Amino acid sequence: MANFNTHFNVAAVATGLAAATLLSAEHINLNTALGLWFLGTIGGLLPDIDSDNSTSLDIIFNLFAFSTVLIVLRYVSSDMVSLVEFQQLSLIELIALPLVVYALMRYLVRPIFEKITVHRGSCHSLSFVLLIALMATQLVWRLVPQTSDQSIMIAWLYGGFVFLGGVIHLTLDELYSVDLSNVTIKRSFGSALKLAEFKNKGLTLLKLLSIASLAYTAPSPNETINTLSNWSKLKLSPYSVMANSK
Repeated sequence: MANFNTHFNVAAVATGLAAATLLSAEHINLNTALGLWFLGTIGGLLPDIDSDNSTSLDIIFNLFAFSTVLIVLRYVSSDMVSLVEFQQLSLIELIALPLVVYALMRYLVRPIFEKITVHRGSCHSLSFVLLIALMATQLVWRLVPQTSDQSIMIAWLYGGFVFLGGVIHLTLDELYSVDLSNVTIKRSFGSALKLAEFKNKGLTLLKLLSIASLAYTAPSPNETINTLSNWSKLKLSPYSVMANSK
């Protein structure tokens, strides 16, 4: 299978080009493009999260823990928690809260995750990548103000770039299962780019139900599809830029 550097570099280049294309077509702004590039690159490492002690696992779990801390802090500072209660938190409590959340993720959730997963198992599949992509869409949609079709499109794009990065990872691993020099197929062929890990039927069923639930409760993608269907503003070369400016 491909190594960490290959996964990282190919995902970064491919998703960077995709984000630049959307930016050139004026579908998104620069900040969104950078966010999509970042998430697409992380998506390119995602399937290896089931590989214990891997670089991908370290990076993704640290980001996951950091994101959880941010979500908790957002919750305690939101309207759901009164401003008075939030302001009454002491400096020690404000420092301890994120540290406790991070410690729980690092020393409780991660060891449990490592114990119940195996490399190239359920996480190394298209269904898992789709599940995480839909979760990303839901998180962005619910955390970002839902006042316009633009915010919905951004949510779908974030999820789409996670999915794109994950598919790139799975495809690379499958390609590396073929030895082109000797025209032979390695034993690992077919274990990377698969729909799901059907050996664990209970986990697979739970994953499929979660995908269906997330897709059903997600915002409608129709307006996003309509917007992305218009590429009239795409600037392929400096000449097209000058033509559009006239």
